Amino acid sequence: MSKKYLVAGATGLMGTTLVNQIPLNEDVTVIARRKINYKRPVNFLNLDECIKLPHADHLFICLGYPLELRDLLLMRKSIKAKFKAVDYNLVIKIAEAAKQSNIKSVSVISSIEAHPKSLNYYLKVKGQMENKIKELGFESVNIFRPSHLLGEREKEITLDVKIFEFFTNIAGNFLFGWFKKYKNIQAQKLAAAMYKKSNKMSNTVDIFTFKDFS
Repeated sequence: MSKKYLVAGATGLMGTTLVNQIPLNEDVTVIARRKINYKRPVNFLNLDECIKLPHADHLFICLGYPLELRDLLLMRKSIKAKFKAVDYNLVIKIAEAAKQSNIKSVSVISSIEAHPKSLNYYLKVKGQMENKIKELGFESVNIFRPSHLLGEREKEITLDVKIFEFFTNIAGNFLFGWFKKYKNIQAQKLAAAMYKKSNKMSNTVDIFTFKDFS
């Protein structure tokens, strides 16, 4: 029997990759601000208009405000409110709507080292988002904490990101054990792991890092 999936934030790197990763026999509804072409048929809900979500077997939340590399280290004041509006407020709004529609399981993309008391604003907001998702009372919560995501993006990556990826891809070959979680991860590999984990209802909150993505 086919399952029904909702994918919120389905136009970015991870959302697009995930939608295309889900088998064609499954029913997929994307929640986004605009329509794009996928490699599979989908239903569409406008992110700015949807108040009530249809029931589904699982909700994937792939929302994220587009940041520059420097903002991950020290976020500009002019960006903070915009970032939180998406990565916390909108994520929680979608999750609460899912809860009201009796959706029992959810997967959300966070970040490596996310913590609600982090001195880093990016990681702090991600940690606060994780805590709020846990409080909503879903039967099953999958939190994915990747490091830097690799993949073909809609917009060409900037020179600083190209340089960053070049050196961190090399450095990743020397990361083992506890440090392995800092390795860059291909979006396609993460998407495959997200879909696979969504089919295993654990009735718990599970946190996944690089070692769990293969």
